[in-house]
Amino acid sequence: MTQSDLDQNLQEINFRILNRSLKVVCLVEPDCLEATKEILDKTFDDMERLYALKYNCSPSALDTSTWLLLGALNLAHQVVCLEREATLQTQDNISKLLDSIPDDVFTNVSIGDTDRLLPTE
Repeated sequence: MTQSDLDQNLQEINFRILNRSLKVVCLVEPDCLEATKEILDKTFDDMERLYALKYNCSPSALDTSTWLLLGALNLAHQVVCLEREATLQTQDNISKLLDSIPDDVFTNVSIGDTDRLLPTE
């Protein structure tokens, strides 16, 4: 994608998060950004509920930057967990595929046959 294509695809999108209006310029489709915003809203709602359960008050005593960093940390932790799960699933699928290959597929290959697979100069 050239810089010109990139510039043409940039969009300015307005939305609200944590009672603040934000204007962003991005390549993200509006519906994707809305789904992203919903995840962020849910993360902060969950954090508020947990805070209220533990301290029996709202988190308004925390400064905004601390609250935002905690939200970012929670989301980053979620991403790490999802990436680990995806990696384990991929490894499991590869293992299943390798296990499904009959053992005799590789035992019938002679040394002369494998020479043909090597690059020649």
